[in-house]
Amino acid sequence: MRSKIFLAILLLTPLLVLLISTLSFQSGYSPQNTKNNGVFFAEYFDATQLDLVDDSENLKFEDGKWLFATYALKDAELETALYLMRQLNVALNRDINKLKRVVFSQDVEMSEAKLIDYPRTQVIFDAEGKLFEKLLETSNEEFFLEQKIFIIDPYGRAVMFFPVSMDPKLILKDLKVLI
Repeated sequence: MRSKIFLAILLLTPLLVLLISTLSFQSGYSPQNTKNNGVFFAEYFDATQLDLVDDSENLKFEDGKWLFATYALKDAELETALYLMRQLNVALNRDINKLKRVVFSQDVEMSEAKLIDYPRTQVIFDAEGKLFEKLLETSNEEFFLEQKIFIIDPYGRAVMFFPVSMDPKLILKDLKVLI
């Protein structure tokens, strides 16, 4: 008799856990604090719909790589962001090929001379400013007060961002979890 009760408890425990977790998820309960160091966008947005131009054609997300990007506004802070992106990409070690470094810019004259020290960094033009507007809309109006690095997943959805003043070890920790 004891073995039957023990067996019933053993079989019903996973079902009970599933039921409780489903009910808590459906009711909107979630942890208050996350272990992420970066900031998630208020809602993700699809970057494939923003008419971003890479060389002569629209940006495509066919290679399965994450975009590690920044938006070029101020030259001094852009240099800091580019340096940080390069260092973090190297620190990823074996996952180095899972990221593509990108600089978004509204300035068509964004020269390759600025990127001479940063090989394999691609410039993508936001000619109509749609990405700029989306970044403001999904974060807040203070987004561009400090240079930010943000992550776009392989499907074109913007996920999270980091200020360049953040400790690189914390950013690296998040990147390892994401990719």
